[in-house]
Amino acid sequence: MPGRKRVLIILGFMHPDILKGFARKSREAGWILNIFSVLHGTVPGDWRADGMLTTNVFRPDLRRFVRGTARRLPTVLYGSNDLGVPVVHLESDERTIGRLAAEHLLELGHRHFASFRYSRNRHALSRVSGFAGRLAEAGCECISLEKLSRDGQGAGGWLRERLKRLPRPLGLYTEDDMLAMRAIEAAGVAGWRVPGDLAVIGTGNLPLVCEQSEVPITSVAVPFEEEAYRAACLLEDLLRGRKLARRPLAPVAPIGVIPRESTNAVASRHSVVRRALAWMTEQQREPDLSAAQVARACGVSVRLLYKVFETDLSSSPMAELLGLRLRSARPLLRLGEEKISTIAEVCGFANLRTFQRAFLRWHGCSATVWRAKQWERMA
Repeated sequence: MPGRKRVLIILGFMHPDILKGFARKSREAGWILNIFSVLHGTVPGDWRADGMLTTNVFRPDLRRFVRGTARRLPTVLYGSNDLGVPVVHLESDERTIGRLAAEHLLELGHRHFASFRYSRNRHALSRVSGFAGRLAEAGCECISLEKLSRDGQGAGGWLRERLKRLPRPLGLYTEDDMLAMRAIEAAGVAGWRVPGDLAVIGTGNLPLVCEQSEVPITSVAVPFEEEAYRAACLLEDLLRGRKLARRPLAPVAPIGVIPRESTNAVASRHSVVRRALAWMTEQQREPDLSAAQVARACGVSVRLLYKVFETDLSSSPMAELLGLRLRSARPLLRLGEEKISTIAEVCGFANLRTFQRAFLRWHGCSATVWRAKQWERMA
């Protein structure tokens, strides 16, 4: 087909959704994609292209190639610009990603926090800055953990030793999901329980990592496919001769926190409270769950149960159960299309009216309005 544009793709960070976004635009525009470098990890040799789509790359040979090519061909970078060349680029709202992680851990009642990164790249610095900034607004300090390497190798062993000097329970935010997995493995070797002693939240929501980790990982989801598609649209503009400013466009908002087991516990220093929260987590779908049942499962009196919850969390067992159910409902509302009445039932509410009243009290709007706002952000 004459006139079809050839587009070269170079990735330093492999996420299937990035390729999906690029491919979607390619189908629309009728491009011919060159993805040999992505599949084989090689520097393109015998190649020709009209434009290039890339992420940040840090392997020296690929980095030299991308920087040189970006000076000659229309190029769009997906991500923060760490290449050192002026190029059109589209990036995520990295500070908001960090803030969402902080809000999630604050909501769980944590008092001690740390951020963990292995790079000094712009996206990592912005994420942990957003995380620490949100904690500062809440009057909390953040311990900064840094073990520099190209891809996080060696970070697990380093953290294992560092944990000996850190407080428990600790809310830990990591630069990405792979580092979160390493942190969970290190914690297990060091004798820390996840999430009881260490609540871990990553970034990216990469299913293969988050769902297959030793403890499934809570993560801040980023709309990789949609962002990559938008970056490819910018390249189409360049290929058509439109001049674009070589500065970052308005950053793209993250989807939100996807809770999994790695943070599925409210921070507590008291063993009875931890046992109660763990049992309530397992039984939360039972609409008739009572404080007497929780106390019986923990081997204490109802009076003592209420006392330790008030002392440790300034809350009550039933208030924490309500919060647990509402936290379980949010990802179902955000990502699914189930009826709200079904979600209410799945999360342990006796009926839709009870759920709607509780949701309105906690969030200041109905579940229907909240869901619409989340879908609008993802549109």
